[in-house]
Amino acid sequence: MNYLKLLENLKQDLKLNLNKYQTVKFFRKNIVSYWIWFEVLEQYYNNNNNNNIESIIQIIPNELGSRPTLFKVIDTAVAKKYFIKELDKEDKRKFNLIPSQQTIKEFEEWSEIFKGL
Repeated sequence: MNYLKLLENLKQDLKLNLNKYQTVKFFRKNIVSYWIWFEVLEQYYNNNNNNNIESIIQIIPNELGSRPTLFKVIDTAVAKKYFIKELDKEDKRKFNLIPSQQTIKEFEEWSEIFKGL
């Protein structure tokens, strides 16, 4: 891996794309937001049906944030329509998180800077 190229791309991304991708900007605010973003996207790309909020929260290390903090990030992302919160078809007590089309599109465009490194 070319580490100088990676650093150059990351700095360029921070400078140029700060306002280009609203979802990326939102989730890059802090480590908790980052982690939730990655978990939801990973579940999506793995076609994993175990994407309920509770299972996602259990994956995130406790030292990163309290349950109220995690729920605040999730609720804000849902309110901004970056995540879709839907009732689980099999267990009506659970809610699943799905990235919105905007989140998927912006993540895929943004992640292009990492290809070829």
